[in-house]
This record gives sequence, C-alpha cells and structure tokens, in this order.
Amino acid sequence: MAKVEHGSKNAFNITNPARYRCQVFHYHRKLSRLYLSVYQGQREEPAFYLLFSDVAYIEAPMSWLGAEFDIGERDECIALMLEVGLVGEAIHQFPDAYASITDYARFYRVQSVHREIRIIASSAAILQTIPGEIQ
Repeated sequence: MAKVEHGSKNAFNITNPARYRCQVFHYHRKLSRLYLSVYQGQREEPAFYLLFSDVAYIEAPMSWLGAEFDIGERDECIALMLEVGLVGEAIHQFPDAYASITDYARFYRVQSVHREIRIIASSAAILQTIPGEIQ
C-alpha cells in the first residue's frame, strides 16, 4: 500500500529504488490515470506497475532511472499547482476556494539522474498486473 501523507518519503516502500527504472506505459486521459511500468535493473519484464489516479499534472520523460517517489508537503503541492495554472492566486486570500482540488491533490516526485519527475494526482498504488483492456 502506498503512503498518502504529505511529506512521505519513498511512498511505495520500494527496497533499493535507485535500482529500478520507470517507463510511461499508458495514460488514460478520460479517466486521468497514469500507468508506469517499473523494471528492476536491465530486466525486460516489469517487476510491477504504478498507477496514479486523478492525474492533474505530469512532468516527465517517457522513461527514467529511479523509483524513489516522495510526496511533497502540502505547500509545495499548492506552489506547483499555482506554477502550472491548476489554481489561481485567489488561493492566497481564500485558501478554501480550491479545497475540492487541494484537499485531495498529492505532489509525487522522484529525482532521476537528469531531472525531477513531477506528478500531481489524488492517489497512487502498486499493481502486479494491469487491466486487460490496457494491454
């Protein structure tokens, strides 16, 4: 089970997350679901998959090294939402104005070798298989 608290480190409790590589497998835009294949080392079959639900923002290449996803603090999540235009400056005067978004949004991030991967989603989970209709 993935951690959900803001400020959580290694949200998926992956042992030796630096030994894994992630690859975008599928994005279902109507359901706002992002599926990542996660490979251990140079293996060609995924060790598992990560599912991010209610995705509002993705900043990532198609593949990267490292799977140590942290969950940013609530203020960091709101700052990123402001930066990318998901919420407006009114949030500073009326913090509850965007409560339907900010109460559920989580800022998932992983520092890969070359850049920081940034995802805003409401939840994430580890899957051993993915739904058949996506394969």
